Amino acid sequence: MKGAVQYEKRKAGNGTCVALLTMDNAPVNALSSGVRDGLDKRLKEALADAEVKAIVVTGGHGAFCAGADISEFSSGMAGPPLPMVIDGLEASEKPIVAAIDGVSLGGGCEVALGCHWRVASSRSMAGLPEVNLGLLPGAGGTQRLPRLIGVESSIDFMCRGAPLPAAMAAKAGIYDTIAEGDNAKVVQAAVDFAAGKVGADLAARRLCNGTAKAASPDGVAAKRKEYQRMRQGELAPQAIITCIEAATDREFREGMNVEGKEFGKLLMGDQSKALQYMFFAERQCAKVPGLDAKQSGPLNAAGIVGAGLMGGGIAMCCAEAGMKVVLLDVDQKNLDRGMSVIQKNYARSVERKSKTQAQVDKILANITPSTSYDSLKDCDIVVEAVFENMDLKKKIFASFDKVCKPGCILASNTSRLDIDVIAGATSRPQDVIGCHFFSPANVMRLLENVRGPRTAPKTIATAMAFGTKLKKVTCLVGNCNGFIANRVMGVSGFGELLQGGLLPYQIDEAAEGYGMKMGPARMNDLVGLDLFGRERAKSGQANPDKFVSDAMFKLERYGQKNGKGFYKYDEKRQLSRDPEAEAIIHQVWKNIGVQPKTMSKDEIVDILYLPVVNEGFKCLEEGMAIRPSDIDTCCVFGYNWPRYRGGPMQWATSIGLPKVLEKIEKLGLKPSELLKECVNNKWKLNSKEFTARIATAWDAQWSKSKL
Repeated sequence: MKGAVQYEKRKAGNGTCVALLTMDNAPVNALSSGVRDGLDKRLKEALADAEVKAIVVTGGHGAFCAGADISEFSSGMAGPPLPMVIDGLEASEKPIVAAIDGVSLGGGCEVALGCHWRVASSRSMAGLPEVNLGLLPGAGGTQRLPRLIGVESSIDFMCRGAPLPAAMAAKAGIYDTIAEGDNAKVVQAAVDFAAGKVGADLAARRLCNGTAKAASPDGVAAKRKEYQRMRQGELAPQAIITCIEAATDREFREGMNVEGKEFGKLLMGDQSKALQYMFFAERQCAKVPGLDAKQSGPLNAAGIVGAGLMGGGIAMCCAEAGMKVVLLDVDQKNLDRGMSVIQKNYARSVERKSKTQAQVDKILANITPSTSYDSLKDCDIVVEAVFENMDLKKKIFASFDKVCKPGCILASNTSRLDIDVIAGATSRPQDVIGCHFFSPANVMRLLENVRGPRTAPKTIATAMAFGTKLKKVTCLVGNCNGFIANRVMGVSGFGELLQGGLLPYQIDEAAEGYGMKMGPARMNDLVGLDLFGRERAKSGQANPDKFVSDAMFKLERYGQKNGKGFYKYDEKRQLSRDPEAEAIIHQVWKNIGVQPKTMSKDEIVDILYLPVVNEGFKCLEEGMAIRPSDIDTCCVFGYNWPRYRGGPMQWATSIGLPKVLEKIEKLGLKPSELLKECVNNKWKLNSKEFTARIATAWDAQWSKSKL
């Protein structure tokens, strides 16, 4: 069994003997089989010891307990189930106090709720974040917490899935008292507290007794609607609310039955599997096979070239990470405008109270505006963030070559251009890498680090550390057109559907029903139809009579920026269907001989996103992605692909690869050879054979630049 619980006896200040049960499963005391078994056995030992008058439960390694060992969900569980262990704690005739230092999350928080009192350090955190894994607290959390802090507060605590710092947890009523000092002092405070409760009425402290005070039906209904909007398409929040309602009108055991049934349904469903998959995928993507992360260079100072929206956002990320930042733009007006935007962004943060003025002042003090390349001489990394023009980028990198110190990382924020061509403008291509941020860079969490054939291992290691320092979800990808996220999402079937007889709202309804936060037509209106349209017009490719997007641009329908695109927008940018836009679309259809169509939402989704799946397989086949979960991570964090679907590759797994291949062929697409290979060999994407196959593709692509 994994993990253990240590047992010792302590003397309280008043001389009372208190048993100390310490969960021991580094690093965060996950509730693996050995920890659950240890709690059960050590509790019985303490209860049988006549000298022991009270009990304290705590955790080692600077944490109380971070919750379940979710690897056991797939591998199977041994030892006593957690609800039984917690029932044992709660039923104790000797007072039990939880001494909470560090995190108390998920099952760990439920263990604390099973104790009669909770003493916590001021640096501790409490949370029931199971909703983020598509689950609900399954060890009594939905039944005990409402009995402690009330229904509506419990709904928010569980459905938001965000932990509360100690002061807020105490204010909410979860913690009984806050103790200051190091871990030893917190534990001793809990020992003394427990000793003072010997002889107390424990029945009143057992949260299994009685029912939660009922909230108004309107209040619960309002919470259901709130979380339908906030966590659209997710099943877990509504199941959580159902369980919490049961705590108000049923005895504890009946409520636990409801919790158990709802937990079982979620655990066996596709959403929880996808969300657990994404939990591991997000952490896995930063790991590069064969790369020695210790060879990373320093990251104290950054230079950002280009003070536009993207450059300003990257500068904010670096400054907030504590780096000294030079924001460079050779145009003083652009530089002033960029600094003004940054200052306005932080002023809004102060207004919203997400940052204090003192915090903002400290961040802004890290940013130095400049118009001179000489100001980059002390930077550890420089990031070019100008518009997508190869000649301009090569000119900038030639300037980097002249002024940047040896070993400085030379990075481009290009979203599609060839990193190796850019590297060719310098005498040190080994120091060049792509650092592709997503817009707005200070909001979007994804960072694609793009390796070229000459990029050195130290450069890769430093770029990966850069992403970690900026708290980005950081993924190493290969140098190809569009890299990963833009490449795979760029082949979606939106254009085909639009040209083929479906109106924008029909396509968007299907995409948003699938779980996308914004359908492709709405997204194009947000980004601006003029960007793509202008490029096509300049290149002579535009044909407004035959292509809807070209017709929109010709008639100056640019999207949200001028109030009309595929939709029309009011002064608050609220959209509605636009008869004028739809008339334009109908005219193009008439010109090319297309009749309006109707399709099921599932058919629309297949046309939209199966090409994305196919392109994902091609990325793996070509050695442009390390693993399928990296592709999913890029789509989830770069394009807001619904996390509860797990990304395009996990979605394909849930459908079944033979069915995916069949559907792709029916759409008239040329399927990836790797996809066909998987189907022919009956490989799953998590099989050893498939993993070895894609590792071979990656190694073959980058064998000249071994890590």
